[in-house]
Amino acid sequence: MRLAKLIPNFLKPVLRQIYRVFANLSVYRKIAHQPRRNKLHQYWRQPWDGHNLPQSYLEPKERSQFLVEIMKRHVSPDVRILEIGCNVGRNLNYLWLAGFKNLEGIEISEKAVQLLNQSYPEMASHIKIHNVPVEYVIKTFRDGEFDIVFTMAVFEHIHTDSDWIFPEIVRITADFLITIEDEQSISWRHFPRNYKKVFALHGIKQVEEINCSEVDGLGSSFFARVFKRM
Repeated sequence: MRLAKLIPNFLKPVLRQIYRVFANLSVYRKIAHQPRRNKLHQYWRQPWDGHNLPQSYLEPKERSQFLVEIMKRHVSPDVRILEIGCNVGRNLNYLWLAGFKNLEGIEISEKAVQLLNQSYPEMASHIKIHNVPVEYVIKTFRDGEFDIVFTMAVFEHIHTDSDWIFPEIVRITADFLITIEDEQSISWRHFPRNYKKVFALHGIKQVEEINCSEVDGLGSSFFARVFKRM
């Protein structure tokens, strides 16, 4: 007889959470031995160039309005939303003002989270922010915990050693995934991917694609993609 059959059903969710905590410990050990990814994490914790300082992400607002319009086409305001890489919270605040109140975010930079709290105090007092790299927290979420998960100019900075997060993101997404990402630029902190191909491997289907050449602050190398669990 398999051991799993001996475990009462009411205990299984608790045991799954415990398992994920221990799984995270192995993730921490793996990350500690990958200096290139550590260098990338350190940069995003404390960017040293003016373009990526947290305060620069309070603008441009056109990108956030573009996101809100996509959201409104696909979901109702009562959905559970997670932003991966929320920075100072500009996108989340636009969603908040548009009536989306069930919000959560992941952000690596402590200074960005501090600025989020200062800039958008009403929203900040009602939402949860995980102030850690996505690799440290993604396995702690339940299957289908969020109706919609989205990113804007974040996946492009995920090191190739962390490609394992993509099936985890699909796992926690109950309905829609939105990526608004630079899929062409290459640098020590840019890792171009075609996200239609990436997520086709993990059981979700693209239902909308937009080239962002007309969106201020994005450009022709950016593509907005909406995926839906089928």
